[in-house]
Amino acid sequence: MRHPPGSASAWLAHPATVTATILLLINDHLLKGLWPGPITGKLSDLAGLMVAPPLLALIRVPAPAAVILIGVGFTLVKTTETGAALASQAWTLLAGPSRVLADPTDLLALPALGLAWLIWCRSRTEQAVRQARTMIIIPVALIAVTATSAVPPPPSAVNVITDGEVITVLVGGPYDSDVITSRDGGRTWSRPPAPTPAPGATTTPSSTPSAVPAPVLSPWPTPVTLSCVPGHPSHCYRVVPPRLAVDESHDGGKTWDTAWGVSEGRQELLERVEAEDRGGWPGPWRGSQAVAVHPVPGGHVVVAANGEDGIAVRDADGTWRRLGFSPEGFSADAAYPLHAADVDLTAEYVLGFFAGLFAFLIGVAAARRDTLDGSGSAWAAYLLASAGLLLATMDLVRDDLLLPLFLFAGLVCAALSWASAIAAALPARLSARTWSLLIIMAAAVTGGIWTVFTGWISGVPDRYRVAVTVAWGIAITGTAVSALIGRWAAETRRKREDRPGEAPV
Repeated sequence: MRHPPGSASAWLAHPATVTATILLLINDHLLKGLWPGPITGKLSDLAGLMVAPPLLALIRVPAPAAVILIGVGFTLVKTTETGAALASQAWTLLAGPSRVLADPTDLLALPALGLAWLIWCRSRTEQAVRQARTMIIIPVALIAVTATSAVPPPPSAVNVITDGEVITVLVGGPYDSDVITSRDGGRTWSRPPAPTPAPGATTTPSSTPSAVPAPVLSPWPTPVTLSCVPGHPSHCYRVVPPRLAVDESHDGGKTWDTAWGVSEGRQELLERVEAEDRGGWPGPWRGSQAVAVHPVPGGHVVVAANGEDGIAVRDADGTWRRLGFSPEGFSADAAYPLHAADVDLTAEYVLGFFAGLFAFLIGVAAARRDTLDGSGSAWAAYLLASAGLLLATMDLVRDDLLLPLFLFAGLVCAALSWASAIAAALPARLSARTWSLLIIMAAAVTGGIWTVFTGWISGVPDRYRVAVTVAWGIAITGTAVSALIGRWAAETRRKREDRPGEAPV
């Protein structure tokens, strides 16, 4: 079958379009979950605008019209609430519950349509279709991702109330909630026993099952974010969501100092833990939501409701304790550790492994740049590495039953990519020293990235974005060094060929 110049098939099969497709899948299924924000959002828009026109052209829409229609539609969706609502409904029909937001700043991605047009102008040969046909089928087959059942939300301390001798922490929502109380000034915490039915009582069909707490008939008070010591109105405490901290003032609120708090980096760690508790889906981080001051003999006790992290308690002697949820109520042993935490770093480890693989591939490419033999194996190595990365990172940010299968398939592709790269480099007759250096550099890149994120769990570095920056630096530096090693090997081979009889170096 012949593909005429500028056909939709050649356009969609162009390596640049295929790369944008893979980038779109990785960004939406992995990077947005790991690093939500404007960068991953704009990256999704850029890749999507490159992929959408050739897809539209598949239904016999002329290429110029496809580019214009996508541009007009994208503009309407991002600048009008009506357009965003219609897009949300359409996307919900295609991919399940979705929400598209109007954001005029996303129009910065419109130049990607110009790039899509240039790709169409250059996609004029059957070779593009032949080269990328295999790459196209993989992302298309993986677009339909199986849905997982909803994970029950973890308990969340949303409010704290003092009444006489009792301190009450509300856990959950205002109408479907539980309570945990303390009657000894915050030293111990327990859940009230379930009510015991009276002798001879019967259960009607409308009765609430014993396993489910009876609903609260009236809403709880709004969480108080500022509370002062009784009898000392100038001595106050406050919480400022979404910070996980309590501020203290001795001058009636004119100045504030942090009395207790968790650093921004450890707060990021706790956000990651909460996302894992939800099955991998990141949720809104609320931090400290309410605070209450409770008078006790010899001073006062402060209790802060810290959402899914539990509570923070200031004893009468000024000592702060961080308490997590336990079966009995709250306890210090149940608080999630801020250092050496058990966080799932599978995503970071997979990306580190493939960073080392790509560094190895770049080094091999540089070493065999003047060798025509083995080009098929080289292309196979690149395609297998890309497919392996896509498969291995599929659904990593969610607790998916298919995750082990995706990981296994990705690692198989990576192993085949290594084998193909070695086969491609055999005609170049690389020396044992060159092979050793390339393998050592790949291992150094992977090990370095793994070490950085393992250190982040332990608090060094404290901020996740610092760990990401260092990991990028390791990957870029390692890839550059691998390229230099390969270039040195190529130059050595060229000089050796000019002087026959010399042994490989």
